[in-house]
Amino acid sequence: MSEGGPRRLGLSEDWAVVPFLGLTCAGFVAAIYDFWVLQGLSLRLSAPLAAGVLLVAFGGYMRITSRRALMGASFGLLNSARLQIVEDHRLVTRGVYGHIRHPLYLGEIARNLGFTLVLSSLYGFALVLAGCLFLPLRMGIEERMLLDRFGEEYEEYMARTKRLIPYVY
Repeated sequence: MSEGGPRRLGLSEDWAVVPFLGLTCAGFVAAIYDFWVLQGLSLRLSAPLAAGVLLVAFGGYMRITSRRALMGASFGLLNSARLQIVEDHRLVTRGVYGHIRHPLYLGEIARNLGFTLVLSSLYGFALVLAGCLFLPLRMGIEERMLLDRFGEEYEEYMARTKRLIPYVY
């Protein structure tokens, strides 16, 4: 276990964030273009719209709940976007983190895919989904960093929780 002080990963180490953000942004642009230009701003009541609204709400809830838990562990509101170890960093294992290790990512996935469903954009959905494929790689990078910092404590935490979906993955 490393007892080092604060550490922030650079893009050479946290490379998976670049394709994730790039594809997600492209997906948002495609969804808006699709909705505005190709669909003529026509919002249709449909199962995808309902599913999208539910996913956006769930994703927002997961992100707010996760950020609150992180703020209680020495992270500022905006600090959790970067993979880093902060001064007085404590491992968060309660609340939503007691069930899954990466609730912020789950919230991000749900919210982003939900947004494209609300706009009924298959193009946007496909691009955002492609971006989401890079998140497990980023989770691996983050987990290695946390293993280095917290050692056995993080190993035990990993053994009793799943990454994104309780009891499944």
